[in-house]
Amino acid sequence: MKKPLIILLIVILLALIGGGGWWLMSHHTEDKKGTEGIGSWFTSKPPQASFIEIKDLVITLQAEENRPRYLLLDVVLVVRGEEQSTQSQAFEPAVRSATVALLNNQPFDDVRSRTLLTLHDQLLKRYRDEAAHLGFQALPFDDIMISKMVFQ
Repeated sequence: MKKPLIILLIVILLALIGGGGWWLMSHHTEDKKGTEGIGSWFTSKPPQASFIEIKDLVITLQAEENRPRYLLLDVVLVVRGEEQSTQSQAFEPAVRSATVALLNNQPFDDVRSRTLLTLHDQLLKRYRDEAAHLGFQALPFDDIMISKMVFQ
């Protein structure tokens, strides 16, 4: 009599464990928040990206025809979180200065022939150098985007 009772208890226990596991998995994989099962419980999501626009950077370029040439550039800082946003806004004058220092009086044709990726990488390197010069351990933003580039 004890043997069938023990087997019945084991079957009930396994059924409860299986049912609980199914319920747990089905409710969290169908979650509308974009989670991906149990693994998402253990990973933290970075804050949503926000953007800080640095508009109307006017840079004088060298021209061979003895007439002035200009570049109008808009740069966007990609930040995550309130703290990074505040630090990036305080760093904005350094971004403006480093951008002008990098491109000012460069030959018009050289600047015009650069790809956006090349310019992006050169600007980011210059910003890192400027941050190090000012005593920052790292840039206060994650990345940059070039949103406008107008040559005259």
